[in-house]
Amino acid sequence: MRISHPMRPLAFPRVLPVARPISAPPVFRPQALAVRPPIIQRKAQGQPKFYPNLNAAAAIPVDRDEIFKLHTFQDYYRIQRGRSHGQLVANSKYIFVRTLGGEIMLHPTYRHPVLAGGQPVLYAGEMFFDNGRLSWWSNGSGNYRPDPEHAEQANLPMDRFYMYQDILKGRHRDRQASAAAESGER
Repeated sequence: MRISHPMRPLAFPRVLPVARPISAPPVFRPQALAVRPPIIQRKAQGQPKFYPNLNAAAAIPVDRDEIFKLHTFQDYYRIQRGRSHGQLVANSKYIFVRTLGGEIMLHPTYRHPVLAGGQPVLYAGEMFFDNGRLSWWSNGSGNYRPDPEHAEQANLPMDRFYMYQDILKGRHRDRQASAAAESGER
C-alpha cells in the first residue's frame, strides 16, 4: 500500500496514447500527374528523367504573360508571348525549360525556376537564335542541372547541342566556323 504526503495527490499511472502509424510525406510520382509528358526518345531504362528544382526560393512569382513559348516552322523558330496572338522572330540568347507538358518556355532574363513555376522539368538550359535560326543550345542551368546524356528530352536539334562547359570555353564557335568552312568548300 502506498502512502502519500497529505498535500500531494496520489500518483496515477500515466496512460500512453494509442500508437498511430506515422504517415510519410507525399512522394512525387510522375505517373500520378494529370498532364502526361509527350512521347519522347527514351534511354535504355525506358523512362524519361525528370529534373527537380534544386532552389525553391528562385521560383519567384512573375507575370506569366511575359514568358515566351517556342514555336517551330521547319528550321525556323518563332516565339509567342503570353496570350498574344502575334509571333516574334527569336534573335537573342534565351533561358529555356521544357515542361512536363512538352512546351518550351523561354525568356532572356528570367531564371529557370521562374519559367517552370518551380515545378520539375524534362530539360533546362540556354539557347541562342540568329534571326529565327537556332545557332546553339546547351544544358546550362544551375537550378535544374540537366545531364547531357538526356539532352534528347529537350526535343531540339542534337547537332546544335553543346555542353555548358563548351559554351563557356567558346568551342561552339569553333565547330560553327568549321561547319561554315565545309559548306563553303562544297
